Amino acid sequence: MGMHLGSDLFVAQSRALQRRMDQQGVARRCHVPTLILCGEYDRLTPVKRHEFLADLIPHAELEVISGAGHLPVLEQPEAVNRALLHWLSRAPEATHQA
Repeated sequence: MGMHLGSDLFVAQSRALQRRMDQQGVARRCHVPTLILCGEYDRLTPVKRHEFLADLIPHAELEVISGAGHLPVLEQPEAVNRALLHWLSRAPEATHQA
């Protein structure tokens, strides 16, 4: 998609993301079951950034998909489905903890 749309659009989208308002306060107030899912080799939003987000959200769970980059749903769909099914099977328990 990035190659098809061109580098100018990619740069414009990246700059727009840089200018977004900080939402850390919103994340800290989030009190619903939350799964943060990312790819092990994501270079656009690395695991460290996802770890930071998971630390902001009370009771969030981080799942890193092995062998995936920025699009784990496309790169490792079976692993993503397993992670989602596992998390969803436990989600009602997390609701009672909040």
